[in-house]
Amino acid sequence: MAWRSSGTNNTEMVDKLKRFGVITSEHVEGAFRRVDRKFFVPAGNDTLAHSDQPLKEGNVHISAPHIYGSAIEALDLVPGSCTSFLNVGSGTGYVSAIVADILGPNSLNYGVELHDDVIGHCKASLAKWRGASINENGNISTVNFFDDDTPAIHIIKGNGLNILKSEGESVVGYDRIYIGAAVDSTELTNISKLLSPGGILVGPVDDELVKVIRTGVVAQGLEDDTGSDDAASLSGLGADFTSQLLSGVRFAPLVMLPVIYTVIPSNVWSPSIRRFYPDEHRCASMALLMCSNSAIVQPLSRVPTPDERFNAAAMLPKSIWLEILSYTHRRWFAPEQNETDILKRRLMEERAKTAKAERARQEAEARCLAAERERAVYRLLARRWQSRLNALLSQRHESEQGESEQYQHQAAEDLINLLDAGTGQNNNSNAVMVQISDRSSLAELRSIIRGRDINSEDEEDSASEDEDGVIDMEEDHSIEEEIDEGEEGNANEDEDLLEFLADANESVTSGRNRNNSVVMEDVNDLVATGQRNADQPRTVSISSYDL
Repeated sequence: MAWRSSGTNNTEMVDKLKRFGVITSEHVEGAFRRVDRKFFVPAGNDTLAHSDQPLKEGNVHISAPHIYGSAIEALDLVPGSCTSFLNVGSGTGYVSAIVADILGPNSLNYGVELHDDVIGHCKASLAKWRGASINENGNISTVNFFDDDTPAIHIIKGNGLNILKSEGESVVGYDRIYIGAAVDSTELTNISKLLSPGGILVGPVDDELVKVIRTGVVAQGLEDDTGSDDAASLSGLGADFTSQLLSGVRFAPLVMLPVIYTVIPSNVWSPSIRRFYPDEHRCASMALLMCSNSAIVQPLSRVPTPDERFNAAAMLPKSIWLEILSYTHRRWFAPEQNETDILKRRLMEERAKTAKAERARQEAEARCLAAERERAVYRLLARRWQSRLNALLSQRHESEQGESEQYQHQAAEDLINLLDAGTGQNNNSNAVMVQISDRSSLAELRSIIRGRDINSEDEEDSASEDEDGVIDMEEDHSIEEEIDEGEEGNANEDEDLLEFLADANESVTSGRNRNNSVVMEDVNDLVATGQRNADQPRTVSISSYDL
């Protein structure tokens, strides 16, 4: 999964994130496709914008896409909701843009960043991604997008480790928190207090990506009964938190200095921004304002009966209620939930996730079965092609072997004809040819030639004794001289032949890979003349493989 989701463009990168299971939700996939990573990478890294690796240039740092995919999936974002989101160490703004695209225009999006150059890069990147205007108000930069579907993103200069819990929007807490740099257990405990009941935090703790859920305020006495095996207690969190390990990661630590106490300002309610408030607040404020216009006469000064009771909002003008509502926060009218209610809601969410995971498992099993069938078909085809290839190779080998034997036989015949032409003998040529065909080395061929020369000399001597037994000594002397001259000529011829074969063997050995054919030069001329002088040169080229 990790480090394997690189692509040549944003579409290919997201396709691989989905293929390797990093992204599973449709709304997360759509947000990754609409928010191109190339707008947020550090300067000079445009060619690596869609590579699955972290990029850094000075203080500007962006993590690998598969890390962001896992973190955003773990946040369990609800599209189109009025969720409040806090990005601690917002960096380039890439995560803030993806979350804003998912949550929609009714959500609140805050980012806290320490370095001025990173804040400048973030604002420029958001403006390039989607046309926007930037409003500066002290240490707060608000990016207002031109379209109505993307909420404003507030970038606050400050230290994420020093966000005040008792002031601003932090009083009611945040529904979702993402930490963009590594923190330890103590720092995680402090940041997790910014969560509202039922909120989710995702971030790197040391070398682990952790998901923390705030279940609510624990009833009195239950916190002391929490065992040491609880996941929350192991991570330093209270009993009203649960934690889950997602994966191993490696992040740069969150900067601790300088210490800047940061206040995230809360919105002042007005009818124009009521869409950023939860459904409970919007329904209650609308009911109050509608009742303020009702015409009800002031009752008599007596205790009214239940049937005579009326809505007190009718006794105040609308302007007064507008002033009162401006002092309320987002969760003012939300019913107070105890731990049981929060756990029931989480149980329903987990059941929905389980059903979704079961459907995904069934789909994966179906794909595996289809892949198994496809593999079986390809394996059968491969075996058929392998058998056909083996048959073709076998036929080719037999053909080459037959041609080699034919070349050897022809070479043996030519050699016998050459020897017979030089000695004038034709006896036992077939036997010698078979004997030569069975030899595989030049040394054995030389021994055959020497044995043939000795036999020829013995036959010539015996024939001379039978025919010339009654001839006188002078004739014997002349015959002996002729025999010596013949022997000397034959010896010269055999020495020339052996020297030539030795030279030919060396040349053929060096060029065996280039040409394995047999070349016989001037053999026909030798056979035609029947004999040649001892000093006449011979040219024969034959390989030991053919012999």
